[in-house]
Amino acid sequence: MKRTNIKLCGFRTPEDVEKVEGIPVDAIGFILVPGRKRSVRPEQIAVLVDRVPPGVLTVGVLINPSLEEIDKWLSLAPLQAIQLHGEETASFCRSIKERFSVRVIKTFHVDEQMESPCSIKEYSPWVDVALLDSGAGQIRGGTGTTFDWEQISLFRKECRSVQIPLWVAGGLNEQNVEALIRAYAPDGVDVSSGIESDGEKDRQKMKRFVERVVRSGQTAHSV
Repeated sequence: MKRTNIKLCGFRTPEDVEKVEGIPVDAIGFILVPGRKRSVRPEQIAVLVDRVPPGVLTVGVLINPSLEEIDKWLSLAPLQAIQLHGEETASFCRSIKERFSVRVIKTFHVDEQMESPCSIKEYSPWVDVALLDSGAGQIRGGTGTTFDWEQISLFRKECRSVQIPLWVAGGLNEQNVEALIRAYAPDGVDVSSGIESDGEKDRQKMKRFVERVVRSGQTAHSV
């Protein structure tokens, strides 16, 4: 039985990536969007990806990128997945899958203008994972705020119907992740600010977060 998938996100330095060594996670994410507090510059990405433990999926997070921008990042480092965190269309996801050998994680933002769960069907042929995250105004991800978890059930039902794993992000930490998993059983969880202290990745928080997820005893689809 496979435990819930765990993605740790927002790594900026080799030292922070090395803190993951020995912690059983499934994916590590890097923010490739300029101007964000956890942004990674092009000249940094190869070194960071090189420090990721073997067997851990490397994910580049982008917002409304062009295919050329994706190509640029993939030429710099062997990223294995692209996480789309903006308003990318299903046809754009299709273009990525047709042009590049990467997995696609598509984020759906849950806020007052919540996207319909039905839209997942449109994306399903071209997306490997659907990710729910909070949407705070114009800020996309990394806000440290949760969304209304009652919405998860609607998306989970739709994801099950098209056989796409559903991951959840948005304000997760060691205090609330067990409650999330026990109540809604997502296939994966994604955390960034919840594993930090004073803006730096905290190894002890990472360990405790993962321990809580494993303790929840849920299973997940493999990505």
